[in-house]
Amino acid sequence: MKIAILTDIHANHIALEACMEKISLIGADGIAFLGDYVTDCPYPRRTMELLYRAQEEHQTWFIRGNREDYLLRHMHSPNDGWHYCSQSGSLLYTFEELTRSDLRFFESLPVSMVLTLDGVPPLSICHGTMSDNNRLFLPDSPDLAEFFAEQTTELMVCGHTHRPFVLTDSKKRIINPGCVTAPTASMLMLCSNGDDWQAEHISVPYDTESLIAEFAESGLLEKGNGWVRGVIGMLKGMGDMDLELVELVSRKCRERSLPFDDEDIWQESAAELGL
Repeated sequence: MKIAILTDIHANHIALEACMEKISLIGADGIAFLGDYVTDCPYPRRTMELLYRAQEEHQTWFIRGNREDYLLRHMHSPNDGWHYCSQSGSLLYTFEELTRSDLRFFESLPVSMVLTLDGVPPLSICHGTMSDNNRLFLPDSPDLAEFFAEQTTELMVCGHTHRPFVLTDSKKRIINPGCVTAPTASMLMLCSNGDDWQAEHISVPYDTESLIAEFAESGLLEKGNGWVRGVIGMLKGMGDMDLELVELVSRKCRERSLPFDDEDIWQESAAELGL
């Protein structure tokens, strides 16, 4: 049994297509997708079409990520203040590009799942944790023992952090495949002959320059400005510039008692980081 696992695509249809081509070359009995399918990158419907095609051509499992929850909350509460700006423009752009059918698809997905397949050990999959798709943990998280205690199978695969890792505790393992939307896409291949799961992290290069060109072409750069500039910086290999930008904006807004969507602060912070 061979299962490919992808997470945190964030509408990067170019990287997703490269990953799907790699999976076709390697071969897989199924593909598990662990959430955060859209938001951040342009043309989210191109990503959705690739996901629907994967559903037709392979055995697939889908988990709902926190970004899908953001979009669903906006669908149910459209007067939440989203507008075209650095703070919420990228989310609003994505929401307006998607169809109701896409949103209903997200709404149908669970936040976690245990795969019980013939002839192989059961496998837990989730986006954040098995009970919370927005909970972030890393290898040095102080509450790591809690996550292992929640785990009911020997192996759990999760996403959300964008960082590939393997953690062990007695007989249990937690693996993060890494992020599809990174300067080089990362995915996980799990193989089992019935006794255990063997895991391999696989790096997949793709055309980042073509993706970056789409931000201006699509209008997303203008609509999401500061946040989008952080995403582009990350794609250029500058590090986690999107997260660094948010931290800098948050600190400046607290110090000056300004709301988090203050556009001048976003512009100032993006310039300070060289974005």
